[in-house]
Amino acid sequence: MQKHLKSIVNNLITKYKSSKICLQSQCIRQKWQSYINMWGKKASKHNISANLVSLIGFAIGMLSINFLAMNMYFWALVCILLNRFFDALDGAIAKNNKPSDFGVFLDAALDYIFYAGVIFGFALANPWENAVAASFLLFGFTASACAMLAYAVIAYKNCRKAEPNLEQSPFYLGGMAQGFETLVALVILCIVPTWFLPIAIILGCWCLVKALMIISAAYFNFVIASKEN
Repeated sequence: MQKHLKSIVNNLITKYKSSKICLQSQCIRQKWQSYINMWGKKASKHNISANLVSLIGFAIGMLSINFLAMNMYFWALVCILLNRFFDALDGAIAKNNKPSDFGVFLDAALDYIFYAGVIFGFALANPWENAVAASFLLFGFTASACAMLAYAVIAYKNCRKAEPNLEQSPFYLGGMAQGFETLVALVILCIVPTWFLPIAIILGCWCLVKALMIISAAYFNFVIASKEN
């Protein structure tokens, strides 16, 4: 049963990876990554701290909450995109320097706070219509984040990779609800804020699926795979 399930999921993943949308997305990501790496090398040569870049990006991102509350969606979008740019840049700088444990922690912690803050900002923009959907999205986001962080804690304790080894799990779903999908959703919401209710529900469900995926993968990697080894 487990092998059959894994075969079905792997076939779905293969079809998705060979689809036109996926290939175009990978092309865009590769170009974006090469551009960021170039800026990261320049910044590291000028001894610019990756942690400083993280803090600047976080401060800019937090301004989006204020703009969302005032229904100034264009400026909120600018702050969100700048935050994502600085987030990518600090990673590129860290790769060219010696990454620190505190830097990794700071980057991850500020990311989670930023995303939660943006959701809160949309709730402030229109409390009567957005509050319940925003609460559900925060529920899904928190579930996904806690599952990932809990996995990282056990993996670190067992001296394994901090990232879930999902590809070896029969429950792997192809990287759902990652940063790219979330950013696309936030951009759409800033352009068409009246779509917040349906998009928040869809993204919240997506995050819950990801949480279930990580929990299932953790059971496979920490229980089933350990017995096999």
